[in-house]
Amino acid sequence: MNSAQALRVDDELTLVPRRADDAPEMFALVVRHRADLREWLTWIDATQSIAEVRRYAQFARAQFESHMAFDFAIRASGELVGSVGLHGLDWASRNAQIGYWLSPDARGRGIITRAVEMLTAHALTRLGIHRVEIRCVVENARSRAVPERLGFIFEGILAEAYLLHGRFRDIALYANTATRLAATRATAVT
Repeated sequence: MNSAQALRVDDELTLVPRRADDAPEMFALVVRHRADLREWLTWIDATQSIAEVRRYAQFARAQFESHMAFDFAIRASGELVGSVGLHGLDWASRNAQIGYWLSPDARGRGIITRAVEMLTAHALTRLGIHRVEIRCVVENARSRAVPERLGFIFEGILAEAYLLHGRFRDIALYANTATRLAATRATAVT
């Protein structure tokens, strides 16, 4: 995958590899929605400056270029509204995890569902990943709705698997595979 390659989802959405130049815009988005995003995301507290966001973008770019992770900014009609990424890549087993977040003012428009659908298809068809997982805090109904809408299989609960603000939380585990995606697409065509 070319490190500069953006993924066009549709006429409104584009997934753009994280860039250091976007740090001021990304930081402003985090600051504007810090209280809301903090409910489910541990990294929000550590994100205290544009320089920290820029350093993360540089790290994400290095990960992207070495095929260790693929982190994208989500742009809706050009505006930065969140992030989606393919992380925890295990190339030997061809497994990965998708993580995502969206600013509250962009929710309810199907943005994150379309972004995750694109990244899932990209991982399972173009990158050669066989299994993609999505893990959500059990109580995070909005986040859990995404894999459920996209036909991911609920595989169970990972007990106390995520330390969130000093408290261990249970995680709902969802997965999709290249085999399931191909079967779904074949059924849709017939």
